[in-house]
Amino acid sequence: MKWKIKLNFPFKWQLKLKFSILPNQPTPCIIKGNKWMRMLNGIPVIVEGKDNLLYFYSPKKTKEIENLVFKYHGIKNPKNLYDFMEKDSILRKIKRELHGFGRAGLMSISVYEGIIKAIVQQQISLKIANHIISNIVKKYGMKTKYMNELVYDFPLPHKLASAKIEELRKCGLSYRKAEYIKNFSQEVLNGFDPEKLRNKKPEEIFNELTSFKGIGKWTAELVMAASIGLNIIPTDDLGVRKAISYFYFDELQPPTVIKEFVKKFGKYKRDIVVYLLMAYRLRKFNM
Repeated sequence: MKWKIKLNFPFKWQLKLKFSILPNQPTPCIIKGNKWMRMLNGIPVIVEGKDNLLYFYSPKKTKEIENLVFKYHGIKNPKNLYDFMEKDSILRKIKRELHGFGRAGLMSISVYEGIIKAIVQQQISLKIANHIISNIVKKYGMKTKYMNELVYDFPLPHKLASAKIEELRKCGLSYRKAEYIKNFSQEVLNGFDPEKLRNKKPEEIFNELTSFKGIGKWTAELVMAASIGLNIIPTDDLGVRKAISYFYFDELQPPTVIKEFVKKFGKYKRDIVVYLLMAYRLRKFNM
């Protein structure tokens, strides 16, 4: 089934896809040219974009699929954000460079997926982490053929809970991370529902997440920002510190300085930090 959605604000689909770390590997998203594809809750979905038009391909046409894609990619009118960015000379320039990028998206469809990804990302580069995540998805995730493409979903908790530590380590995980992932997945099977975190206050979310072995401050804040979408910045994150320091300071700043500095961005903190990260990546890697 094919349908299209016309956006009433500037949005550049190709610009959004440009920043994928491993576009050809299932994380579980795969990008091929103008196509973005993955399974959403077991349903294969392919999205293509052109100008302000998005074309959806899926066996089912549902509002849930549209909403998940929009939230994941941050497809939302950025007018108010752009008005705010105009007040700062650095942000004004970045806004013009990345005009049409939209709003900050997410790194996962489910909170469970985000937690597992955050554990994998601990203390390693994003590229290496994505290689490991891709290995996990290929080994344990559901996959299906749709429109002549192999489309993947993120592994379900029972798959990772029942996985052997040795097999998880073959995906590239350390022994401890494999243990953390396996144990957390078992907690989900035992009744803990990560999706219920969406309805709780930040302090409650933080306390619940950090009660699990292997989930500390950085991991909890990353999940809150990049999987739940809260206006929170993981200021201990080296990438965040590098990006903000590059544009606003002469040298790399400690987390305490970054935490205080981003307060000036108010309700747009998460969006602006994402724009700074993408602009930093453009300059650092000559994208």
